Amino acid sequence: LSYGWVSNVSYSVTVSLAWFIFSKRSGLSPLAPGQWKNFLAVYAGFFVFNNIVRPLRFALSVGVSSQFDKVITFIQEKFTVSKGVAIGLTVFLANIVGTIALMCAGISLAALAAGVPVFPPKP
Repeated sequence: LSYGWVSNVSYSVTVSLAWFIFSKRSGLSPLAPGQWKNFLAVYAGFFVFNNIVRPLRFALSVGVSSQFDKVITFIQEKFTVSKGVAIGLTVFLANIVGTIALMCAGISLAALAAGVPVFPPKP
């Protein structure tokens, strides 16, 4: 659970950074027609970086695992549900909702900082 969260945060941040760099350099959104391949070329460097720092991500996940245990216990007690249900809710909130929110926020901020809208204007 904690490793998934740390990895999702790491990938969300690097996608956002790649989005900013690509948009700043090209003046285009990666969603503009024909730009996805060029964006993926920029992101490839971040993907390699994420794999190099995998041991650091693992160490960080060990460090935050006790916080996830506290969240699971809180949900169990607050909503009087089984540990399995509490884990499922934690996965949903942290690794699904949290990741989507972080990715949307990161890409929005990257686009704003680069001065390029996320969604290109329609021709």
